[in-house]
Amino acid sequence: MSKFVHRIKSNKVLFTFLLILCIYILLRLAAFIQHQTIKLPGQYFSYQNKQVRYLCKGNDAPFVFFETGFAADSEQSWDIITKALPNDFTSCYYDRLGHGGSDNVPVTFTTNEKSALQTALIKHIAGNEPVVLVAHSYGGIISRRTAAKNEINLAALILLDSAHEYQHEIMRGKFDPIPDSVKNLQYLNAAFGLSDIKNIFKHYDSPMQKRLDQYYGSFRYAHVLSSYRHEKGFYTPLEKFDYDFGNLKMLVISHDKQAYAKNPRFFSMTEQWQDMQKSIAALSNNSEHIIATGATHNIPADAPDLVIKKIRETVELAKNQSINSL
Repeated sequence: MSKFVHRIKSNKVLFTFLLILCIYILLRLAAFIQHQTIKLPGQYFSYQNKQVRYLCKGNDAPFVFFETGFAADSEQSWDIITKALPNDFTSCYYDRLGHGGSDNVPVTFTTNEKSALQTALIKHIAGNEPVVLVAHSYGGIISRRTAAKNEINLAALILLDSAHEYQHEIMRGKFDPIPDSVKNLQYLNAAFGLSDIKNIFKHYDSPMQKRLDQYYGSFRYAHVLSSYRHEKGFYTPLEKFDYDFGNLKMLVISHDKQAYAKNPRFFSMTEQWQDMQKSIAALSNNSEHIIATGATHNIPADAPDLVIKKIRETVELAKNQSINSL
């Protein structure tokens, strides 16, 4: 035994490798012990043998239904907003597959399938009652496909700096899809537990912050990136979808260009982004395009008061429409 130990110590490369391996194993063990499974509140909806978590507050119609942006967390995006809304109507948000308390997402799960899930969940929660659909970023693309199917009683559509069906062609070279290399690195990160090890040394002020750090280092998040890469990005002209929302009440709320004054890359794209926002607003004869002063793309976090105000105004319109239709 002593000869074996001596042989290892005399081979500096082997000794260093084994020392690093031992440290790595200890760190992985520490990360495993520190890992917490945080149970999220809410109810579950079964969709194609998958469990989808959703959370509602309030009573009665209309129903305000929130759709989250790409790879964003529903609680982080909407919890503050929904808590600030009154209880005389119903507000709901949910975790898309691969997020939060919902089951994992199949890597071939498409935007059309996400829209079908969204439609099924809204019908499960709201039935035929009027719905105000509030969508951020990529959620806007999902929600337009839902609106076009005309399978729910959609009273209004509120889009928060919505992604655009043709954005990667319009901004080719400036704003391309997430590359395969990012997805592959995330799978490596999850396999070797690199983020989990780094998180050992972090102090957390809230369970949500810890939950999100665990999530963004996981295989679940890698699968979300993989499902995104499966569709290769958004290169289809908006006209090809043949959307016509008639007189549907639609608010298109966009970020403020000046919020990116110190970020040359995003600042240079703002004019093209605003043109895309205007083309989305043009899908309805009853639309309004609003700039969220001081807000970046993350409008739910940067301008929650504006979002709350517009939701409340839109809900009142939806209530009046329901009364007038009686």
